[in-house]
Amino acid sequence: MNKKTSLLLLLLISVVLAPPLFAGEGLFSGMVRDYASLRFEAGDIAVHEQTVDVKYEYFGDIGRLYIHPTLYSNPNEPLLFDLKEAYFDFYFSNIDLRVGKQTIIWGEAEGAFITDIVSPRDMRSFILADFSEIRKAVPAVKMDLYLDSYTLEAIWVTHFIPSSLPDQDSIWAQQPNLSLPPTVTDVVINNPTPVSSALENSELFLSLGHFSNALNWKLNGGYTWTDEPLVAGITIAPPTATIDQGYERYFFFGGSMNTSIGSTVVRFESALAIDKPMNAFNPPQVSVEKHHQVQSLIGFDWNLFGAQYSIQYLLTYTHDHHDNLLVQMKPIQEFAHTLTFRVQDTYFDDKLTAKIFAYVETVPLNALIRPSLSYSLSDGVLIEGGFELFVGDEDGMFGSYQKNTMAWAAIRWYF
Repeated sequence: MNKKTSLLLLLLISVVLAPPLFAGEGLFSGMVRDYASLRFEAGDIAVHEQTVDVKYEYFGDIGRLYIHPTLYSNPNEPLLFDLKEAYFDFYFSNIDLRVGKQTIIWGEAEGAFITDIVSPRDMRSFILADFSEIRKAVPAVKMDLYLDSYTLEAIWVTHFIPSSLPDQDSIWAQQPNLSLPPTVTDVVINNPTPVSSALENSELFLSLGHFSNALNWKLNGGYTWTDEPLVAGITIAPPTATIDQGYERYFFFGGSMNTSIGSTVVRFESALAIDKPMNAFNPPQVSVEKHHQVQSLIGFDWNLFGAQYSIQYLLTYTHDHHDNLLVQMKPIQEFAHTLTFRVQDTYFDDKLTAKIFAYVETVPLNALIRPSLSYSLSDGVLIEGGFELFVGDEDGMFGSYQKNTMAWAAIRWYF
């Protein structure tokens, strides 16, 4: 039985057998979307995708059943079924227990991932997916213990799920930035070696949070895998170089907080990765080294004349840095600085929403600027459109995608 058949069988069994266990009633909701994008330089329709996103909740006396399947349709490709989430919630006096495939969100950052590393990311379209869709669910058991204003959260991820990366023929695929011998004219990148489902390969996370009117904070930690693969080795047989990939483990500790100063919300988040695996390129070979890495973010949110504003500053520091260090086969800086900006306002009785969200990487200077408009035609029907503008130095994270600068439009129907 293949994986897709197993997921469909699980979905059917859950819908048929779960309601008798939970005396209550069910609720369906969802969204249908048609999305298309046009690249300026190539003049092609980069994406034209239809999405059917369905959510089913069954509420009972002792908990809740939640199932979230999604169908994707793209030209000249088979239908793609994704069971995004499927889990049971059990509610006790001061404990909530969630068992199944679930998305887990940590941290205070918007559009960045610092302590928010429990759920991997869907990076097949870089970071252009909706923030609500970019995270992937993981098979996990999550327990929340409530003690007055404190919450202790323990998570056991039973099977490692990596981030999804673009196929090599995708417009979002990036060639490795490696100085290979001139006799090499073709580079083959093998799929990463999968992590077995042995018990010792599961992931563990723990969080302690405090919530009050004045200050909210969380302390987090975990033993996890690198969600993106590392180069495990290079075999050079001119004219071909073959790159093998794999995953490595590390510990991390971090925390986040938010508070209000007058009408301004201040957010802070930081994480320390202990002996985080990274690649070191010593031509023609690549090895794995372990370095401590710190990521810290501070953000400010405020309203002015009815509009919403947000600014974030993210600093990444890599300990014992040297010029041969690579992440995702690209050089990294000892100190990396990234800024994000967001401005959002509504008009015509909140039917029209105008928004600009931008990432700016300072060294080298490059950016992704995302202006968009959305208009509510009626209850449940939304039309939207915008631009994905990649600008700046081509060696930067965003500037390297200048050829993918595009316009996009979509229509959504919610039910």
